[in-house]
Amino acid sequence: MKPRNLFTTIFLVMFGIMSTSMKAQEKGGCDLCGPASGTNQNIATGNYSATLGASCEATGAFSFSAGYFAKANASSTLAMGRYVKARATNAMVIGSGTGNTDTKSLINNIPNSLMIGFNSSVPTFFVSNSSGFNSTGKVGIGNVTAPESKLHIKSDTDEDAGIILEPTSETQTAFLQIYDEKHKIIVNKGKGMSFMSQNDKMSFDASNIIMNAKLSINTSSRFAEGYEYALAVSGGILTTEVLVKEVTEWYDFVFDDNYKLKSIQELEQYINENGHLPDMPSERNVLDKGYGLVEMDGLLLKKIEELTLYTIELHKIIENQQKIIETLQSK
Repeated sequence: MKPRNLFTTIFLVMFGIMSTSMKAQEKGGCDLCGPASGTNQNIATGNYSATLGASCEATGAFSFSAGYFAKANASSTLAMGRYVKARATNAMVIGSGTGNTDTKSLINNIPNSLMIGFNSSVPTFFVSNSSGFNSTGKVGIGNVTAPESKLHIKSDTDEDAGIILEPTSETQTAFLQIYDEKHKIIVNKGKGMSFMSQNDKMSFDASNIIMNAKLSINTSSRFAEGYEYALAVSGGILTTEVLVKEVTEWYDFVFDDNYKLKSIQELEQYINENGHLPDMPSERNVLDKGYGLVEMDGLLLKKIEELTLYTIELHKIIENQQKIIETLQSK
């Protein structure tokens, strides 16, 4: 036989086999590679379906299963792995369950979705369907099959739900960008964490905000140097009320009978020598170090109370003098 005729014959035979296979596919599926008989034989009955492995099923049209006890039981489904089942249109499942029963298998019965998990009956990773053309679905991590946002993370029982951003080098930065490059949460090793919201407001909506740290607002490190206050503010504080708690000393003892009030002469001498009232800080001290609001309020109260005692004493002197005047006038 001439080579040309031989090639023609081979082509016709191959075409005939392909045509026969395609016709068979229209009526059912095919087992690409699996046991020819026995309890582990594959089942491929869906139109244009296929199986690969052992004890696999592809009963939905355009379905494919591969592995061991992998079952694609709805149209256009994919089941790959061990003890996995896809039971909804366009559902995909990849991974492994712990047994062939429904309670132990990893089962995806949600249309148009992808489920991935290993050695469990619940998924570790899930991608939901999109709303349609030119749209995207949502991603769930953990046992989440109905993500409520683009990324929904749910922990297992007695497990924390967290995200770790770990640079390979301490010289690199870990950051979470929100919306654009001007809105970030940034961590630099050795420098701490910073929040960036350029040209926008940053608000905290909560019943209570508890911070176990020192807080500085509009300040430099030099501004609060040498002080141990929890809050350092430069630029002023605007508020409708200030409540100071845990005051250790107040000055009502000025009104005790055993309180020694300076005489007017002693007070005058002190002022002449020091240029300020007793107990009060000097001008230079205030300008250099500032003053404590609670301490100053207390000292001012003390001076007011002392002034009140001076006024009462002066009033008694005036009353006595008035009586003397009235006695002299009556003679």
